[in-house]
Amino acid sequence: MRLKTRVMIVVCASLLGLLIMGFYGLLSMREAMMAERRAQIVQLLDFADSQLRYFHGLELAGKLTREQAQERAKEAIGAQKQGNDNRYFIRQLKDDRLVLYPVASLVGKAHDGGKMPDGRTVAQANRDAMAQSKDGKAFIELSTIKPSKQDQKVYPKINGLMKFEPWDWMPGIGFFVDDIEAHFWKQSTRFLLVAGGLFVLMAVLVFRIRTSILRQLGGEPQDAAAAMKKIANGDLSANIPLAQGDTGSLMASLSTMQMKLLNLTSAIQENSSSLSGQIMIFNESARDYKESRSDESMAELLRAVKKISKTVDILEKSIARFRV
Repeated sequence: MRLKTRVMIVVCASLLGLLIMGFYGLLSMREAMMAERRAQIVQLLDFADSQLRYFHGLELAGKLTREQAQERAKEAIGAQKQGNDNRYFIRQLKDDRLVLYPVASLVGKAHDGGKMPDGRTVAQANRDAMAQSKDGKAFIELSTIKPSKQDQKVYPKINGLMKFEPWDWMPGIGFFVDDIEAHFWKQSTRFLLVAGGLFVLMAVLVFRIRTSILRQLGGEPQDAAAAMKKIANGDLSANIPLAQGDTGSLMASLSTMQMKLLNLTSAIQENSSSLSGQIMIFNESARDYKESRSDESMAELLRAVKKISKTVDILEKSIARFRV
């Protein structure tokens, strides 16, 4: 695998890890904010339950009639406003009649709340959620318009519900959560910007390190390893590509070594061939001297010995250049 490919894998893996960690953190933050909003709804439902129980107690004690107790309970609960859009409501369980509602014109009328994406009405979704509840409280998520907005757009909302069986009421309170969604996407945008900056910085650093490594090696590590393996196996004809002006890299040093080895082996081969010829001449001179015993043959034999001695000295010097 080439160094460039490895660097790209490192950069992409780092980016992927950064994105996974970042989005996991963002989702955890969103879940924590939603859990906090649900906890706030539960507290408000507990408040409504305590008010209903108090006035129901006054009814049971005979201090108030049912109508008076219910009216006082509606006043106490309705007075608690959580902003302009987050308010209590109370439905009759048996006929969906609104007992308390932010829109005064709908109070006392049966109202199904409109259709949910799954085809059920909001009123039916309320009843289904309460039927599945194990602690007397339930939540449903829906989208609806904001009373304080004039844009007629729908916004995400969570309704918290409870059941008050003595009066057959279903009190609830709804909180819009578009602020959580807006905060989530705002933080996501910031994260992407920061992550993008970190990725660019990391990519620049990694590619600069890669460039530095390649400059020192003079090429891809696998190319250098392949060239060294060929030379180690005695193949001095290996092609070692060098960048223009490269004199200090590993590949440049390898090329210099290759050139010197070529010169050295050429010199040894040349002197070896010369030595072989001189030995043949020596053998012939020795034969001539043995047959003639003349001074001329003796002189020829001595000249052959000197040449052999000189060639052996050259070979010794060439071989001595190899350091063990």
